Formats: sequence, C-alpha cells, structure tokens
Amino acid sequence: MYIPTLHEAAFAIQHTISFLGMLIILSGILRAIFQYLRYLITATSLPSINDIRLNLGGILILGLEFIVAADLIGTTTTPDYYSVGILACIVLIRTLLSFTLNREVMSLSSKA
Repeated sequence: MYIPTLHEAAFAIQHTISFLGMLIILSGILRAIFQYLRYLITATSLPSINDIRLNLGGILILGLEFIVAADLIGTTTTPDYYSVGILACIVLIRTLLSFTLNREVMSLSSKA
C-alpha cells in the first residue's frame, strides 16, 4: 500500500486549493458576462453595471484569497530560499491586488 509523504500531500492540497480558486474566478467571470449580456439585451436597470462590477469584484477577491492560501501552503513544499522568495513576492502581489480590489468593491457598495 502506497502512503504519500507529507510533501506530496501538501503539494496535492496546494494544487487543489489553487484549482478551486481558479474555478471561483472563472465562474464569477462567466456570471458577469451573462449578467452583462442580459443587461444589454433587456435594457433594464436591474442589475446595473455597478451591481455587476460589485459582484464580480467580490468573486475575484474570494478567488484570489483561495490562490493566496494555496501559495502559502506552497511555501511548505519549497526546497530552497530562492523559491520561498519567489513565492513571497507572488503572495505580496496577490495580496496587494486583493486589497485594492476590496477597496474598490467597498467604494462601489457605499455609492450604491
């Protein structure tokens, strides 16, 4: 019977969480496209463009949080400091992106 090592298990968990984050982002994009096309075709004000942006922004933030969590798990599987530094830079960029998206969503929701 094959028992995976801790390194292999963490690697599998990392990729599963990252894949879930990408699925969340993809589903949010498809939902926003559908809502926008419905908005163009029906020419009604519900949902408005700002509502579509607000929903998409929230979903993007959620997906990015999943991907950042996967990257943090990935730091446990990296063999050297160079890889840890690269992962730290990626996490920093994604965290800043998530922070700015969150601020944008909050400003949109306060205007609504």
